[in-house]
Amino acid sequence: MRETPYLRSIPRQLPWVLGLAVVMAVTGPFGLYDSAGLGVRLVYFVATAVLIWLQVLGCTLLLSQVEAFQRWPIVTRMALAGVLAAIPGTAEIVVLHSWLIRPTPLRAALEIYPQTAFLTVAIAVVIGLFIEQRLHADADNERARVAALPAADKPAGAASDFFRRVPPALGRDLLALEMEDHYLRIHTALGSDLILLRLRDALAELGPSRGRQVHRSWWVAEGAVASAERDQRRPMLVLRNGLRVPVSKSFRDQVKQAGWLG
Repeated sequence: MRETPYLRSIPRQLPWVLGLAVVMAVTGPFGLYDSAGLGVRLVYFVATAVLIWLQVLGCTLLLSQVEAFQRWPIVTRMALAGVLAAIPGTAEIVVLHSWLIRPTPLRAALEIYPQTAFLTVAIAVVIGLFIEQRLHADADNERARVAALPAADKPAGAASDFFRRVPPALGRDLLALEMEDHYLRIHTALGSDLILLRLRDALAELGPSRGRQVHRSWWVAEGAVASAERDQRRPMLVLRNGLRVPVSKSFRDQVKQAGWLG
């Protein structure tokens, strides 16, 4: 699984998670102020907060791999991630409570889960909105930076500003573009790298003559396809560098008309 903005945001999020855990340990909610000392509360809330936070990120990453979920609004996706993360989170709370405070029967999980789910959904939505806001700000800054570049920096023959964004080490033999959240992975004959740009903005800059979209998350350049094959009933394009690109049902007819599927 490739790195995503959620993983890259971990260093910024961790201090907030630990800070929230310390505040809860000091205040002692859920009746823990009288039933456990400060040291025990610190261990309990830090362990719980970090585990649930990592599980929210993990569920978010798993959901991001499913194309259908990528169409959902960020709040809905993050809320679902919170609901799913609350399942192992509830089990961990039962275990930690039994170990550090007093024995807790497993059946108590049915009562604990709604409270845990409420908290994890709230945390997940806040994380999602925070990351979304930062990505939009970064994308706006990147667009402003590219717009400010002098026209002389554009490679000869380039029909758009897109190639200003490509790291020089990748060359200009563009093969494919792959969407990763708000980032775009550029695949060339020399390798790949991420840039902060949405796929639809990249396609607008490149224009229709340079290639075609074959999947919600993929665009392939003209002359990049070496062959085609089927993988688990889904057509796949094999590019000149060996990269295998899926063709979704909604784009299949267009790809066939281009002669890429044989």
